Amino acid sequence: MPAQAHTSLISSDPTEGARLESVPERVVLTFTENLREPSEAGVIVDGKAIDSKVQVDGPRVVVTPSADAPDGAYEVNYRVVSADGHPITGTIAFTVTNPDAVANEAPADEGTPTTVPSEQISADPADPTETAADAKDDSVWSSPLVLGALVVVVVLAIGGATVLRRRSTSPDDDRS
Repeated sequence: MPAQAHTSLISSDPTEGARLESVPERVVLTFTENLREPSEAGVIVDGKAIDSKVQVDGPRVVVTPSADAPDGAYEVNYRVVSADGHPITGTIAFTVTNPDAVANEAPADEGTPTTVPSEQISADPADPTETAADAKDDSVWSSPLVLGALVVVVVLAIGGATVLRRRSTSPDDDRS
């Protein structure tokens, strides 16, 4: 019997990285095979979870954000279970920006507008020294997988150094 590949995401609507002018009525994730319970998904906008409804329909997960969902950076996080019982997790990110709202905003200062590169914009308003690029880097180091790998590397390095030290001071070397 040939080996079968695990389920994977084949499409999403909206697509990864899309820039939308309004909040979608629904987000549809389509997988390579039917899914089973407990499959779930959640929506985060600008780092805050919002209410949404989730429906699993065969190979599709339909996520419906609440009617009052705001504009912003969206992340749809999913954890689904394939027909063979394997969990599949992932995130689809897209942005909702109302161009009329941006065009209608009056500048606070009537003087010459200035442009600040996005990497210099503070990710945390309370800490102006932290940039958006720094915030992204911090999230990688807080990952349990990365921290676990780092611990394994340190343990292996200490173990290797111990073995080398014992070999260099073994009793066979002290023959007179």
